[in-house]
Amino acid sequence: MSKEHLLRLHWKLFFPLLGLLWLIIGITIFYFVSHEQQRVKSHLENRLLNVNTTVIDAYNRGVDLQNTVNFIRLFTDNTTLAPLRITVYDSNGVMIADNPEATISIFDKEGNMDEEMRKLWSTSGHSTVRDIPYEDHESMICSQASPDGKIYSFAALPYEGEVLDFLDIDPMVWIVVIILGIIASVLAFFGVRNICQNVYMLRDFAQAVSSDNLPDDIDSWKFSKDELGDVSRNLLSIYKEKIHAEQEKIYHERQIGMNISHELNTPVGIIKGYLDSVLGDNEMPEEVRQKFLERAQQNTDRLTTLVSDVRKVMRIQENGDSIMVDPVDFSHMMTRLAEDIRQGHLADDMAFVYDVPKDCRVMAHEPLLTNAMLNLVYNAARHSKGTRMEVRWLGEENGRHLFAFSDNGVGVDEQHLDRLFDLFYRVDAGRSRRQGGGSGLGLPLVRQIINAMGGEITVANAPGGGLTFTFSLPAAPAVNK
Repeated sequence: MSKEHLLRLHWKLFFPLLGLLWLIIGITIFYFVSHEQQRVKSHLENRLLNVNTTVIDAYNRGVDLQNTVNFIRLFTDNTTLAPLRITVYDSNGVMIADNPEATISIFDKEGNMDEEMRKLWSTSGHSTVRDIPYEDHESMICSQASPDGKIYSFAALPYEGEVLDFLDIDPMVWIVVIILGIIASVLAFFGVRNICQNVYMLRDFAQAVSSDNLPDDIDSWKFSKDELGDVSRNLLSIYKEKIHAEQEKIYHERQIGMNISHELNTPVGIIKGYLDSVLGDNEMPEEVRQKFLERAQQNTDRLTTLVSDVRKVMRIQENGDSIMVDPVDFSHMMTRLAEDIRQGHLADDMAFVYDVPKDCRVMAHEPLLTNAMLNLVYNAARHSKGTRMEVRWLGEENGRHLFAFSDNGVGVDEQHLDRLFDLFYRVDAGRSRRQGGGSGLGLPLVRQIINAMGGEITVANAPGGGLTFTFSLPAAPAVNK
């Protein structure tokens, strides 16, 4: 995406936000100005009402009205009420008192009462204030009648001069408004920019992912310390974990392929070497020929076992939880297994013992479970250098039976423990091959079988020496007797 598009996104967010801010400021200022102007106007209206009240009070006390008008005019000079006009009429419309330089006339040029003044006259008993066009100026005019209805006092303030200045808003208000608007606009700009930076970084990240062009310094990407930044960091973390998992998978599969190729090449090369020697030397002594053929047969058996084990592992990986399980009496199975080990000398010179309670029933696939136990036996016999191996029941927990398979051998270094279940992994690969060791598939096959039957298996060095494989299997439902 071009930089123009980036800026367009920025401005698309900025301008609506800017407009909203100025709209809020405008509405607020409009309300404030209107309210303030109304307050000031109400103050002037109250002063006009006070003027008329003073005139009516003077009339009620029998004070000369012209002197009262002159006093009020003198008192209001050099104030906001300097343009004040006062005129007093009797009930017949005859002027009684006024300030001659600014008379409030209620009659038009033809001698008829002005229509607006007539309305004001008719409501004078309620101290009415109105804005009325008068002598080419809008004026605030207030009228009030005496209690006996014999006189009418009119007070007026034209909207000019000091009155307009009084009603105007202080220019400082507009300066403050402009300053606040500018500050709000700047804050909005940088706020939108910070938000967009995260969006831009996510955009760049998505582009890099889609084009498979991620930079080497992906960890150097910095997001803002807010909710959007947290989301961005989480997405980046998830992607990194996914990439790491895929790389691990690719590496693991590559290692498996290389190991399988190597494991197959070794017995095949040995077989080919012995057969070439036999076929290429017609005068070879019979004893040597027989020995070479036996060695070729041994490696053929090794190759057959390797292919069979690989097939088992792959089949279990593909089937996963689809392996069919049935209730299995683990105690009876161990009894048969112990007899097979003794008769077939499967544990070499090591003693095999077990301690499993009767009626210990598990949910398992019996042939596969037997295969897993035999692989543990083979592993101990070949590599433990011990004299004894044992299977014992540890108890039942959360619907599972717990077991331990242990030997009293030498164990392994801690650095190897986490990899004992890896395909083709050997603690000492060279020594295992020289001594005719296994293919490196036995323990991975054990884990695949246990996991496929709903259990788990771990390995640790025993305190007294040797290895302890702890595994669990789902408990079978109790049998009603």
